[in-house]
Amino acid sequence: MRKEVLKYGIRFGVLTGIACFLFFLAFYALLPKPLMYIRQSIGINIILIWAGIWYFKRNNGGILHFYQGFSIGFLINIIGALIAGILIFLFIQYVDYEPYKQWILDSKSMLMRDKESLIKIMNEANFERNLASLDNGKPYQIVFDELMFKQLAIIPIGLLSMVMRKIQ
Repeated sequence: MRKEVLKYGIRFGVLTGIACFLFFLAFYALLPKPLMYIRQSIGINIILIWAGIWYFKRNNGGILHFYQGFSIGFLINIIGALIAGILIFLFIQYVDYEPYKQWILDSKSMLMRDKESLIKIMNEANFERNLASLDNGKPYQIVFDELMFKQLAIIPIGLLSMVMRKIQ
């Protein structure tokens, strides 16, 4: 059974990563700041997580335990985010560096625009540290950003696993 969970997690995870990268490419072709919109690809993750759990359940005689659904969903999410992050990083590193530079500039301007309210939340030293970290940022951090943000999909993974479960 573990092999089946892995099989579905890996297959749908690769599909998710490629779909999210294609989503990025569509934004790259249509909009001047594609990295500003990449977070919206979490919807792709959730749809393909549902599809992966559903296919597993269908091919398992309609039986799905919570741990199976959660494991499949978690694998799809992690593998998809990792592949998408790596592909976007490779694109930025070897095809066009401009989206990354624009992403850094927009992030800095957002911090400066909200400086007063951010300093109330964090002290001035932490604000300056965050601002400086943008200057020292490297494109590979996009991979970590994808992995961290896509962990929000854990909530739908748990809900889907509970709703779709069926035991004998």
